[in-house]
Amino acid sequence: MRFWAGLATGAVLGAILTWLAMARPWRSEDKPTAQAPADAAPELAVSKKKGKRGRRGPEAPAPVLSASDRERVWRGPALSLPERSVDLGNDSEARPLRPDEIDDAMRRSAQPIMTCIETALAGAELSSEVELEMLVSGAGAVQKVRIGAPRWLMAHGFAECASAAARRVRFPGTGAATIVNAPFHVD
Repeated sequence: MRFWAGLATGAVLGAILTWLAMARPWRSEDKPTAQAPADAAPELAVSKKKGKRGRRGPEAPAPVLSASDRERVWRGPALSLPERSVDLGNDSEARPLRPDEIDDAMRRSAQPIMTCIETALAGAELSSEVELEMLVSGAGAVQKVRIGAPRWLMAHGFAECASAAARRVRFPGTGAATIVNAPFHVD
């Protein structure tokens, strides 16, 4: 008898969890926008998609985030500049990136990162800061990425998405490695 009761309970719970996974009733079609600081990227236009024949069903409420969901967590290795040796016979002018070079590169490349933020919000209302730390090689390529963001975003795929987007950013080649810190504000 216990076996059949357990089997029936498992089947009902499985059906409910499957429905929740597929229907995702906690998601809303209205997504908050993410903004890069200091006009680093153009304004985002978030489109609201309508269902069949322009009708919209009842809106699901935004998920309520706990203090744990809002807590900032870090993913990725700690970044440090590689050791430089001084060669007095070498007259190369290797230098770290200047702030204007960093701003230009981030302004051109901020949109994919902001899209990652919007996707990871998953309908939640969240106001926070997101930080991307990048180790940029002397050739201008991003070698390592470390991401600090609320746990909610990390749990919804932000780290993977933002890391891939950050690795596509190209900075000017200056001959010396630089650590770049790119903050984004989430509203």
